[in-house]
Amino acid sequence: MRTIKYTTCFVLAVALILLMSIPSLGAPATIKKSVQALEDGNYIIKMTVTASSDAIYAFELKDPTGSIVDVFASKGWCILSDGEVCLSRTSGSPITGGKSIEFVIHATSSDAKYVWTFFGPMQQIGKSEVL
Repeated sequence: MRTIKYTTCFVLAVALILLMSIPSLGAPATIKKSVQALEDGNYIIKMTVTASSDAIYAFELKDPTGSIVDVFASKGWCILSDGEVCLSRTSGSPITGGKSIEFVIHATSSDAKYVWTFFGPMQQIGKSEVL
């Protein structure tokens, strides 16, 4: 009787862990954010983007608050911004599965909720996510 209870608890725990991990398995990338305050009241925000499995050739970053002043991309990437939307693209330096690239954002706010959309060579990968 005791082993049946332990087995049942174990199976339920494994099922719960698998159920909770399903959304993270579908994410095209993970993003780590670090913020550094500048003397003039602005912020430097470093975003480290790590591809989950599919190679990332482009991304769109939306800032509903319009706090982006400037953006800086890694070598091989081109990035443009108008303060509210950033578009970034590469042809020869994609972020491959498990690899990371760092992007730097100069912004007027440190707590903006960025909306990320990732693209493969020809199509969108996954759904848009909020960081």
